[in-house]
Amino acid sequence: MYSQRVTVHPSPGKIAAARALILARVKTGQARGQRIAFGELVVGRHAPEFQITILFDDLAAFEAQRKRNQADAGFRTFGTKLAATLRKPVGVDLFEVLVAMPGTEPTKGGRARKK
Repeated sequence: MYSQRVTVHPSPGKIAAARALILARVKTGQARGQRIAFGELVVGRHAPEFQITILFDDLAAFEAQRKRNQADAGFRTFGTKLAATLRKPVGVDLFEVLVAMPGTEPTKGGRARKK
């Protein structure tokens, strides 16, 4: 399993706008069955900071998502709108998950098991 973490640093005057854009995108992904989550760093030296976490069963699934995003006009529009709210570039990290968090194991349908 792989976990992609996208880190977003909004400009001070555009925090609400960035949050709204990201939240809408995350909810759309969840509605399509994507294992995606949204978090916000509220205290700390990097705050405010948003993190989007996406789980993939394997590298092929990660690469397929990248290719879909590159071909998706809606994703490009989202990226352009989000860029206008940032104080520094978006960070993207990919982690191999060695021990999965309980409840995130893939099932036959490729979705996380719900308790």
